[in-house]
Amino acid sequence: MSIAAGPRPVFERSDVAAVLVAIVPVDGPARQRAAADAVVAHWHAGAWPEELVSLNCYTSTDGRSLLTYAQWSSEEALRESLRDETSVSRGKPGWGVLDTAVPEPAVFHLYRVVRPVAAPDPGVVAECFPGAFFTMADGVSAREWTDCLLSSEEETEGEERAYPGAIAANFHVGTDDASVLVLSEWASEKEAVAHIDAVIEPLLAHAGGGDAGARYRHHLSLAGPVA
Repeated sequence: MSIAAGPRPVFERSDVAAVLVAIVPVDGPARQRAAADAVVAHWHAGAWPEELVSLNCYTSTDGRSLLTYAQWSSEEALRESLRDETSVSRGKPGWGVLDTAVPEPAVFHLYRVVRPVAAPDPGVVAECFPGAFFTMADGVSAREWTDCLLSSEEETEGEERAYPGAIAANFHVGTDDASVLVLSEWASEKEAVAHIDAVIEPLLAHAGGGDAGARYRHHLSLAGPVA
């Protein structure tokens, strides 16, 4: 199958019902490159379902992981794809380059998108994507946790969110409302790091702790078969 390389994904799309996300740990930059190439080869080898909007691969700046992000227009079709061992949604054990099996991906819904009040220059392209998973304690709602975290941010930092280099923070919640994925968009890693150190780490400490995750670069997006 011939698949077109597409533009970077637009996270806030009305035609996306659910996303499938996996974070794969790797042992250094060389393994990371090999794993990313194997993921893309696996995507090219499978059939492209009509409901699959885009497939996207990101590599962490520390060389320790890669993140895959698949947008689907139908959650039912996404779950059907997960049941098919030969589909693009199912990673072969290690894709032949890793020593361990690929972690199970998780299904998320985009819940909230937070942008600065003053929109960045439309010509600014995101170069850094901080990404982090948070697992809720028993009985804690992922949506409520997200709302509380953002309310605390507004109380301490203000509603304008005038952070240099900030483009958007995309908050996703798991289908069971028990996990959160935050995948943000920044103009540079330097600006993202400054924000994480000054704002995010204190917020997480106030919320009970949590790992701010890794920072990713966009590796490749696929947008569907070429006619």
